[in-house]
Amino acid sequence: MAMDSIFWLVIAAALVVLEANTVSLVCIWFAVGAVAALLTSLVFDHWLVQSIVFVAVSILALLCTRPLVEKMRQRRIEPTNADRNIGRNATVLEPIVPGKTGRVRLDGVDWAARGRGEAILEAGQQCRVFDMQSTVLIVEPQPEHSTASV
Repeated sequence: MAMDSIFWLVIAAALVVLEANTVSLVCIWFAVGAVAALLTSLVFDHWLVQSIVFVAVSILALLCTRPLVEKMRQRRIEPTNADRNIGRNATVLEPIVPGKTGRVRLDGVDWAARGRGEAILEAGQQCRVFDMQSTVLIVEPQPEHSTASV
């Protein structure tokens, strides 16, 4: 085996090992290019031809697969049952003041809650669930015109 072939074999192997140790798909395209250059080195004994094949195949592999990889890597947000609470009305059980966590009741279930903004919510007051962070509801005073029940 010629030195060129050994060089491309080592490069391809190193890139495959590097790719196997990452989760970002950063160098698999170059490994494909190195394999193509290795195969080219078996036919052509000219370093420039091998290098051009390496660059061309790497770019082609990147252009062909990158959109697919990006689509697969996009984070999918899975809806949960808790998402259904957003926009619903709850009753304040413990006062909610800025910077402090209080309690609200929503559908007979007590939840930890924080106020949105600087609103102060008193016990017994109706509020609307604006958002949810982990298991804490973010609430705001209920709009005056809403007639929805808890």
